[in-house]
Amino acid sequence: MILSENTFKETKHLHPSVWNKVNRNLLAKSISELMREDVAKPEKIGTEIDGLTHFALQTDSENIYYRFTGYPRFLNYWHIVKESIVKVENEIQLDHVDVPSFFMEMQQTFQINSFTLAHYIEELLHTLYADAFIHSKRRLSAAKLADADFQTIEHSLDGHPWVIVNKGRIGFDTQDYGNYTPESGQKTKLIWVAANKKRAVLHLQPEMDGQKFYENEIGSEKIKTFQNKLTQFGVNHDDYIFIPVHLWQWQNKLVMQFASDIASKDLIALEETEDIYSPQQSIRTFFNQSSPKKHYVKTSISILNTSHIRGLCPKQLFIAPRLTSYLKDILKKDEHLQKMDVILLGEMVTASYSHANYSKIENPPYQYNEYLGALWRESPFNFLKHGESLMTMAALLYIDDHGKSLVQELIEKSGLSTEQWMKAYMRAYLKPVLQIYYQHSLCIDPHGQNVILVLKDYIPTRIALQDFAGDILINEEGKKKLPQEFIENMFNASPNPENAPLTILIAVFDAFFRYLSDLMISTSGYNEISFWSCVHDIVIEYQLEHPELKDMFDKYDLFIPEFKRLIFNSRRLYNGYEETAGFPHMKKSGFIPNPLHQLINQEVITEKENA
Repeated sequence: MILSENTFKETKHLHPSVWNKVNRNLLAKSISELMREDVAKPEKIGTEIDGLTHFALQTDSENIYYRFTGYPRFLNYWHIVKESIVKVENEIQLDHVDVPSFFMEMQQTFQINSFTLAHYIEELLHTLYADAFIHSKRRLSAAKLADADFQTIEHSLDGHPWVIVNKGRIGFDTQDYGNYTPESGQKTKLIWVAANKKRAVLHLQPEMDGQKFYENEIGSEKIKTFQNKLTQFGVNHDDYIFIPVHLWQWQNKLVMQFASDIASKDLIALEETEDIYSPQQSIRTFFNQSSPKKHYVKTSISILNTSHIRGLCPKQLFIAPRLTSYLKDILKKDEHLQKMDVILLGEMVTASYSHANYSKIENPPYQYNEYLGALWRESPFNFLKHGESLMTMAALLYIDDHGKSLVQELIEKSGLSTEQWMKAYMRAYLKPVLQIYYQHSLCIDPHGQNVILVLKDYIPTRIALQDFAGDILINEEGKKKLPQEFIENMFNASPNPENAPLTILIAVFDAFFRYLSDLMISTSGYNEISFWSCVHDIVIEYQLEHPELKDMFDKYDLFIPEFKRLIFNSRRLYNGYEETAGFPHMKKSGFIPNPLHQLINQEVITEKENA
């Protein structure tokens, strides 16, 4: 066999300097997150006037320890200074750090069993491989990214800020990585499969027509081509629906797992899509690059990534279109959401196909019933006005290779002060989230990837929200208001006994503002008190605008002293990789102080005003 010059192209980004850089970045993140979850417990060995704290972290071995420094932040968070991390072995300071070795050296201290550790190191190595790819190429400057198009921004991001192994993608090989990940920049086509209605179902909004939907997505001529192909196979084309499938899923799961269905012509592969798609940060969702106003397509890709296997749940596919109709009706009737011009990106159509065997097993591992499905979601381009641009909110956490943040670049280009820009952002983002929660008892999960910012002149003016069926939580009032079919089929949580709006305190404050406020301090000189005072002001502003909701504000108090801590990373370390029958829910353990409560009780708002 003769090897081509591109045979080893997948290794070209693995340079020593890049590898050390991404290991140092990931180790700083690991230490920070595990300190916050009370897993890593370093010893404080000194504190400077500005709060910079020196730490020593002992490993399982007496002759190995780590030194580093960090700045304390609200929410029990530490900004670890990456350059300060030093591994000391036999009193010799080593130049390089290695994240898998760190976890191995901490196995007993962290109480990780060997099976879990091996799996976790596999995810760490996949994440480091991806990080090395990202940092080996010239990442866009903040200035260029501020003027980049929607998909260029989407493909420039570094992944989930909370999850240590945020690019595990177990199941992808290096060729798949180059073909199907957002940072690789490659576009892809999906494949159309005809699925017999004996086990395939197309779920539509009540007012929608399936034939017209397919005509808009595929085209009348292509539908005729598909129907002719089905006739040539000797089947009645009226007995089939069309489902887009990811090529990886087809090759790695469907051909073997659904071999019987293919043999019996219940599943028939047709051809590639004519449209070209762009993978999003979630991997399984695709933006239509050929026709940006057409729907996103969300597909099943059974890889393990950021905590679970990325199939599509049939129960959620079942209710998604009707839930969209319900939510859009709420939006239309809410004058405040209308005034804020909020966009709900509807999950308009879904398709699901049940496996002949797995669907009959009681409580199998969840992924076995999530192999084949699709969801079509509205594109935000249908809602844009003149002069507006789009940016996933997760992009606000971007820092370029020169230490310049995208947020600071947007502020400078906008001509506003930092305070003015932050207030504009908070009004565009936080107020609609508060209205949806307090007025309608809908606990959406508005984290960075679920929110798309609409900007004009570099200033956030409104938001588009997406991903409802998979992420809506249900509180006590929500159970009274929502139709029962939604409650039974949604990923939901029990009413929290503390009567605290955890969907905001966790999903907004902890999952996003924690990182954004830290970034504003380290790259823009916008101090933490100013940031959280801005949050405080917008919450109070919203509450004063809605005196009719006072009872809800009191019951679900945003100013409580502390709230439950979500343990994203240690849940994996302690619970391992055992399969579950249901979607693996996140766990909570312990409490973290609420910045809004700290502001009031420490009277730092007064201090800020007097400064």
